[in-house]
Amino acid sequence: PGFLAYVPSCPTFPALLGDWLATGYNFFAGVWQIAPGPNEIELVVLEWFREWMGMPAGATGLLTSGGSGANLTAIVAARHAAVERGANLSALAMYTSAQAHSSVVRAAWIAGISRDKVRVVAMDDQFRMMPGDLARAIDNDRANGRHPFLVAASAGTTSTGSVDPLHEIADLCEQKKLWLHIDAAYAGFAALTVEGKSRLSGIERADSLTLDPHKWLFVPFECGCLMVKSAAVLESAFRILPEYLKDAEPGEEEINFADRGEQLTRYSRAMKIWLSVSYFGTEAIATAISDAMDRARLAQSLVEASKNMELLSPAQFGIVCFRARPHDVIEEHLDAFNERVNSRVVGGGRFFISSTRLRGVFSLRMCTLGFRTTTSDIHELFATIARAIEAELAAAG
Repeated sequence: PGFLAYVPSCPTFPALLGDWLATGYNFFAGVWQIAPGPNEIELVVLEWFREWMGMPAGATGLLTSGGSGANLTAIVAARHAAVERGANLSALAMYTSAQAHSSVVRAAWIAGISRDKVRVVAMDDQFRMMPGDLARAIDNDRANGRHPFLVAASAGTTSTGSVDPLHEIADLCEQKKLWLHIDAAYAGFAALTVEGKSRLSGIERADSLTLDPHKWLFVPFECGCLMVKSAAVLESAFRILPEYLKDAEPGEEEINFADRGEQLTRYSRAMKIWLSVSYFGTEAIATAISDAMDRARLAQSLVEASKNMELLSPAQFGIVCFRARPHDVIEEHLDAFNERVNSRVVGGGRFFISSTRLRGVFSLRMCTLGFRTTTSDIHELFATIARAIEAELAAAG
């Protein structure tokens, strides 16, 4: 319960059991014939996700190792579609923000997009991509002979939990005929809550959407997901049928998930999702997500009530960013002071929080996703942080 760093995973016991069954039976989920039952379960799970996210009928995808794998699969598929339409690979340009997950940029590099054509779009004061700046960047690239092909927006960034203006970006992508990829890896399943559904409005318009069940759907690592409006875009990019797999060619109503991504050998990640969701139901999961967001708001209120702390980014989808700011520590010393506070808190062994940088400022960061964390833990954490601040002030004399 004291692990509040990064984006923690907190799996349920039924999910662990599903993972154990899938591993123990050693299902080969790459082709239909070898594991039709587990693959049918994956189709059921994907349909759940489609409904929860509000994506159109026919949207589907595949389960992946995580959000990084899903982002890579999406960008490769988008690149392939652009090249198939006649674009020159060396001229392709894509757009994201400085708050995007690092795997988005890495995926672009792996997909062969020139590093100087991975554009970082300006953000507003809430760390959201600015559609106006995005439009100008796209127009400038087209005017200079480059080929814009994809925008990677975020729905719940890792640093702050911020959500890009999805409808405005979707409108722009439709107008300029660009592929819209949305990375909702950790925050996406908040769509099961009333609050989350409202704040994530627009994710249903994505051409491709990254989700991470191993975060806010409470299943063990590794388990990501890529959803797309049409499986054809994945199969066009990835399907290959060598002679030694002719016997595994799918029938009319069968699906080889190997045709939708880079993995041939893949285990059944769907079992742990299906078992956990079937046992608890979506209402219980939504309650756990809502409780996590409430804990983050509690953390924000404790920051705001402290004379020695400063809020740097408000509670969003379970993430809060703040720093120690005692009145007698000058600005140029605050980064080092907060690093030492962080080290004291983590070194105590009871809590693990992490850090980030916002507008160049070192920020303490906590993420309250785990359902085993309680409000008492949050109060205890802030008492621990307060003691660490006092200890640092005393050490400074």
